[in-house]
Amino acid sequence: MRRRALLGAALLAGAIGFARPVPAQAAAVKIWRALDLTALPLLVMEHEHLIERTAEAMGLGGVSIAWSIPAKSGPAEALAAGGADLVAAELVSFLAAADSSAGTPAEIRGLGALSQRPYVLVTRNPAIRTIRDFGTASRIAVPALKLSGPAVMLEMAAAQEWGLEHFDRLSRLAVARPDAAAAAALISGKGDIDAHFSQTPYADDELANPAIHRIMDSFDIAGPHSIAILATTMPFRNANPELCKAILSALQQAGDLIQKSPGAAAEIYVAMAKDQTIPLEDLSDMIGDPDLAYRAAPAGVMRFADFMHRIGRLKHRPAAWRDRFLPEARDLPGS
Repeated sequence: MRRRALLGAALLAGAIGFARPVPAQAAAVKIWRALDLTALPLLVMEHEHLIERTAEAMGLGGVSIAWSIPAKSGPAEALAAGGADLVAAELVSFLAAADSSAGTPAEIRGLGALSQRPYVLVTRNPAIRTIRDFGTASRIAVPALKLSGPAVMLEMAAAQEWGLEHFDRLSRLAVARPDAAAAAALISGKGDIDAHFSQTPYADDELANPAIHRIMDSFDIAGPHSIAILATTMPFRNANPELCKAILSALQQAGDLIQKSPGAAAEIYVAMAKDQTIPLEDLSDMIGDPDLAYRAAPAGVMRFADFMHRIGRLKHRPAAWRDRFLPEARDLPGS
């Protein structure tokens, strides 16, 4: 407890440095976040009360946060319906929602990124060593067709290998399957899928099986990229600009804690997610992996946006990543 309290105090030092009296803004904020490693910065923020403490240090008064797990509706629908003020959204679905809402009163924008990690494509078919080896009978599991990171990565990989006009060559083999179900099926060898494009910890569990091997990951295709974005709407931001600054600061503090103390972050994850399936030492090593960086600065946004626009998935091509983010994020070293 003392170590965690000291960590929290150190992280708040920067926020206190720019504290100044401002009028109190929103009294309650509704934030959607999943209980998984992608959302680890949000779990740290919740556990350490970083938003509330940063807002108080900035002179915003008492701010209460209502954290909840996503319901059946998607993040964009939750924002539009007022079910959430901020949501954790996968990068691809975020770009689609920001594109479709651009120029409308309820425009969706990003406040910062949550995590930077690769999707990993694995198979249990020993004959498949590269994407050129997939045949018409192959089935590749992805969490959702067209508007998920793995689905777009398959298209991007096909475009690089066979030309843009053949971007859907691999997506014809894709089937929508929840990651947990796909991993279980691939490990057991039962069912119709022989490949799975997913992220940690599913890929780690699969690769622990000697019958399964890695083909490639999304960093091979698009370079380092963020996997999820903390998104909100312009109306919420316009009503709460100082609070948005506090939330972004808390997000950066959470990233700093994870980077400096992956062991403490692992303990927080276990406490919040109630997940005892991964040994704490292994979880700490996983969180500390450089490929699984937790940074508020969005990475690879324009590479995704450019490609999605070229294949007709986005109507508008943003001139820069900042076009899809709030003004508070403009000084982040994003791409």
